[in-house]
Amino acid sequence: MMGFEWFDPEIGMPMVSIADYGITFSKSAVKILGRPEYVALGFDRENKRIVVKEVDEDYKNKIPFIDKERNGYVRINNRDFVRFVMKFLPEVNFSSKATRFLTYYDEEEMLVIEMTRPLDADEQNENEKSDEK
Repeated sequence: MMGFEWFDPEIGMPMVSIADYGITFSKSAVKILGRPEYVALGFDRENKRIVVKEVDEDYKNKIPFIDKERNGYVRINNRDFVRFVMKFLPEVNFSSKATRFLTYYDEEEMLVIEMTRPLDADEQNENEKSDEK
C-alpha cells in the first residue's frame, strides 16, 4: 500500500531524549537512521531543529554512533553540543532530567528533532502549576 507509514510496536515511536549531558536515541530512531557508524549533529536556528545525519569516517566533525549502542538505544554524551543548542534556545532548559522529543526522517535523509514540540511539555506545565500551589 503506497503512501502509508506502518507502526512497529516492537520498537515504538522514533524519539530522542535530551538532557544537559547529551542525547539519547530510542531504538526506533536508531533503526530509522540505519544504525550508522558515524553521525554529524547540526542545528537549524531559524526552524529550531536539531538534525542528525549519517557521515563517513573521513567527515571532519563525525561522532561515533553505533558503537555506543546499549540494548538498542544510543546515547551520545556531548555537553558542548547541548550548550550550543541552549545558546540559541534559551527558553528550553535542559537539566539532568531528560526532555523527550519526537523525530522524523526527512527527504534529505536526516533525522529531524523539532525542538519546539517537547513530548514532556504538558507534564512539565502540570508540575509547574502544582508547584505554584
